[in-house]
Amino acid sequence: MKQDIKRIVGLTVLVVLVIAAFVMGVRVAKLVDLTYVEMNTTPTPEPPVRNVMQVTIDPSAPTPQPVLRSGSQGEEVWQLQTRLRELGYYNSSIDGQFGPGTKNAVIAFQRQHGLDADGIVGEGTKAVLYSDQAQLKATPAPTREPVSPAMPWTRTDGLPLLVNRENFMPEGYQPAELVNMADYCSSNIVKIKYSDTQAERMAVDALIAMLKVAHTQGITVWQVSAAYRSESYQQQLFDQQVDEYMDKNGLSYNDAVSATRLTVMEPGSSEHHTGLAFDITVPGVAFKGTEQAEWLADNCWDYGFIIRYASDKEDITGILAEPWHIRYVGTEHSIPMRDENLCLEEYIAKYGSY
Repeated sequence: MKQDIKRIVGLTVLVVLVIAAFVMGVRVAKLVDLTYVEMNTTPTPEPPVRNVMQVTIDPSAPTPQPVLRSGSQGEEVWQLQTRLRELGYYNSSIDGQFGPGTKNAVIAFQRQHGLDADGIVGEGTKAVLYSDQAQLKATPAPTREPVSPAMPWTRTDGLPLLVNRENFMPEGYQPAELVNMADYCSSNIVKIKYSDTQAERMAVDALIAMLKVAHTQGITVWQVSAAYRSESYQQQLFDQQVDEYMDKNGLSYNDAVSATRLTVMEPGSSEHHTGLAFDITVPGVAFKGTEQAEWLADNCWDYGFIIRYASDKEDITGILAEPWHIRYVGTEHSIPMRDENLCLEEYIAKYGSY
């Protein structure tokens, strides 16, 4: 009896499961049919269309040259500075850095050649710069400043006499009191390289006072290689350097003159004509970087001297840095120039009355 009951219950459960499976199958089939209907009535969206500019590159077109401007650097700038220096427009160090000095040189070149003077070196400026049409920098006629009759080493407004390529020595200038330095100076204080070297007495006195103090501080080896020069002697030095560039470096005359102007002043434009300038050296040693050069740069101002051609003023003076070249101007001028970091051109421009 119990077995019959179990058999009936089992059959009942089986029937229920079959019916449930049938019902679920019908529902799944309907869902599948609905899915097919939905797919056929709702199209699959297309991917978004992007507007892409079509560029056709002409293989025969020349490669555009880079534009050089402030902040540019590298080989192209190095070549630019070299060319500008050859033509007399650029006087600073060739370092491959397009800074203010390079920009000013480019502007000067552009103005002289009728180009857009924007200081940017594009294809137009390059085409002229590296062509046979490139001209040497035009040098304006120099002026000759009036000097004080009582103190010929000063201007009539009392400021130091400015001597450079734009301001030549006054006509007929004569130093007030030249002394022979070999006879006047003690060899224990300073060696005079050439026995006929002369300079203004007041400047020599200031030099001796300064070097005596240097000796007390252990800086004892000093030499004067140059002081006063006549204009005729300056002409000899200038011509000799031009000839050397032409003979040894194969430069043309114009290029040799441009190269010479970087380190040798033209007759009439040299500070050595005043008798107030000295070239200080150390025998047998390059002066730059010596303890004498460092001491001079730190202390010369307190004795009325200035470092006339500083490295950070090359764009203004037009002369490469010369740590050995000092000029006597008096402490009333040298100390303000040091404190305000002014070269002589800047000092005259700021405080001059004419």
